[in-house]
Amino acid sequence: MVSTTLGQAQRMNAPRAIALCQCFNGALEFQAGHWKEAEAALLESIELYRELGAASGEALAWQRLGVLQTAQGQLDPAMNSFEEGMAVAERATMRAHCLARLYAAMTRNRLQAGDVDAASSYLALGLAMGQRHGNCATCDALLLPAAVSVYIAQGNCAMAEDFCTQLAQAAAKYSSRTWIAMARQAAGELAAAQGRLDEALRFYEEARAAFTAAGNEYDATRCRAALATLQTAAGTTTHE
Repeated sequence: MVSTTLGQAQRMNAPRAIALCQCFNGALEFQAGHWKEAEAALLESIELYRELGAASGEALAWQRLGVLQTAQGQLDPAMNSFEEGMAVAERATMRAHCLARLYAAMTRNRLQAGDVDAASSYLALGLAMGQRHGNCATCDALLLPAAVSVYIAQGNCAMAEDFCTQLAQAAAKYSSRTWIAMARQAAGELAAAQGRLDEALRFYEEARAAFTAAGNEYDATRCRAALATLQTAAGTTTHE
């Protein structure tokens, strides 16, 4: 669908439509594990949005590029991309939405870098921004799982459980494979942190299946990695 729309936009020489399609293409290629193609699409989207003066689109494309770079372990370049997005977002019509998504992505980046304090600060900024502009499904999809991970990293499983509950309620409300997968993944992360290995294995397997069904190979692979780690831990516990 996106490739068809992109082709039509290119034939019509419609730069705004091309920029939008390439931003979506970048996200889809990332989820499919095609990272070179994702980067190329997002860079084209950023350039077109910049030429058009479309700050909201450019900020979102920078956010998605930073997420891609974070997944590749390019943590400092990713933060540079997020900072570019932050600067652009300040003049965007959808400023609050753009900033909330950027803060969520920066939270994930800092967690991966092992800087829990910075991750907590970015999460707080993101949650505050989300509260100001009201509930947004896309922002919540990024912020709620990030909150679970931050509170687990801080050893505060009570708060992590609260955000897990919010995520599960949202998944029930939206009834999409992606939301269900995110909720199960977060529940698996919390169960593992609490030593409930059997439950963690079940949650991660459910998340993997849902991500696979949604075509999100990147997060499905993350779930498989978590399952492998948990299976090793469960085997070790069994033999002890």
